[in-house]
Amino acid sequence: MPKWHRRTVLATGAALTSAIGLASIGAGEANESDIDDLPDSTIEANPEMDDDWPSHRGDPGHARYIDDGHAFDGDSLEAAWSVEHGGLDSVGNVGTVAVADDTVYTTTEDGVAALEAADGSVVWENTEVEAGTPSVVDERVYLSGYEVVALDRTDGSVVWETEFDPEEEIYWQTVAYGGVYVVVDGTLYALDADDGSILWEKESVTAPEDFYHGEGEAEYEFVTATAAANGVIYSVTGAGPIAFEPETGEEVWREEREPYTTSPGIHATSTAVAYYGGAYNERLVHDATTGEWLTMAHGTRELAIGEELYVGGGTDQEYNGGPIDGDEPSWSLDVTYTYGRAVISGDTVYAYLYQDGHNYGDRDYDEELVALDKYDGSEKWTVERGDAPVGAIRAISGETIYVDHDSELVALRESPDEDDQQDEDDQQDEDDDDDTEAETDLELSVSAPDSIPYEENAESGEDAADFCITVTNRGGETTSVEITLEIGPINEPVYADLDTGESETVYFGVMARDLGPGEHEWIVTANGETETGTLTVTNEEC
Repeated sequence: MPKWHRRTVLATGAALTSAIGLASIGAGEANESDIDDLPDSTIEANPEMDDDWPSHRGDPGHARYIDDGHAFDGDSLEAAWSVEHGGLDSVGNVGTVAVADDTVYTTTEDGVAALEAADGSVVWENTEVEAGTPSVVDERVYLSGYEVVALDRTDGSVVWETEFDPEEEIYWQTVAYGGVYVVVDGTLYALDADDGSILWEKESVTAPEDFYHGEGEAEYEFVTATAAANGVIYSVTGAGPIAFEPETGEEVWREEREPYTTSPGIHATSTAVAYYGGAYNERLVHDATTGEWLTMAHGTRELAIGEELYVGGGTDQEYNGGPIDGDEPSWSLDVTYTYGRAVISGDTVYAYLYQDGHNYGDRDYDEELVALDKYDGSEKWTVERGDAPVGAIRAISGETIYVDHDSELVALRESPDEDDQQDEDDQQDEDDDDDTEAETDLELSVSAPDSIPYEENAESGEDAADFCITVTNRGGETTSVEITLEIGPINEPVYADLDTGESETVYFGVMARDLGPGEHEWIVTANGETETGTLTVTNEEC
């Protein structure tokens, strides 16, 4: 049965005027030529964010899809760190996760936390916020619960919070194109990302009351959340999927059909839009550019959808992957009543598969993290729960898979083999040496005579050997230098502070009578730099 609210239009003219007025709140008129160019797959929702998983469910399309992700080796996966993160977020999920700039943002039992991606140490925690589904853009973290809230990324403090006071919790927010898009009690809002003010809003759309005969008119509220891709905002009303220009709220396209949606999730990529719109655990897949219906995908649990394929399954349907432009799955696994939210990354599907209590006979997978070829479903590797702390995938970012395991968020990474580890250690040693040289890179030159005469009764300076010592700082930082000449009984230090590129020249005069006739080894040092030589004192009187 449809889950949306339908209001029959009694005064068509008045209702249309009202709808148009709502759509134009806080926005100017749309540029018609710009609208005609949309959707446009070259437009990025947040071009400044280049991480794999900066928002809940991946990116603003919420498709659990990474175009060119790391190819993991299951045999070498191990826990790099783990933290407790029990408790449900605003949409009933345990510990939704976003990862950006080497920081993990996650909901916890007590609130929201930011963790160092390297080791899981806590950067900050806000225990006053009851919200989930984090999205990270610029210097803010956005979340939804009964309100939308924006936090400062540096310390977790609240920057702004809406005051909708809704009847039902907000499913999730989409942050894209400088705005925050959210459906609250059936109304779509566009909020300013900087301060949360309302830019425009739409309560409903007008469509036929009788879809089959095109008769009558009714108002249809929004029944799913939002997703962003291709320069537009996607959502679904009781009259079907729809795309909007993000700055003005102008319609780009709509596809009128009864969706029978029972879940507010929606997912978008450059090629497809999918939402829960079938009569029995099915997802409708539409062309992202035109809105045209493409295929029906099965999946009780959330679908993963890429540029070419979708992956999903559950209940009495097989776990399968299929083309977004066809109605037959290209591969399937014999795992009925087996669940698992997939991630499509590169050419691989990653999923933690588990069975429920309605299985009949043996099935291929249960409580296993699996990697499958996305094109044919063939197994690449599996890791069983008993062998490693695997669980439902919360995020994949860079070379880390974040999973839920016994109410803990676990970061799984590949352990380097001995040769790789030795190479890394050697490289680190070289880098340390290079850093040291960069900090104290000195150039030392010494000018000194090879010999001087020995005269017992010479005037001062007549039997002196003049050492001219020049030190230049070729490093990147100001350096304190100790310059020392050692010869015979002489050991004289001189000190200087040299800026980058600066030189210092010092002179030492060594008297022959202080050395005596013969050969005398000398050494000049400037921090770690050294020059050596020999000074001969000749006795011409002999």
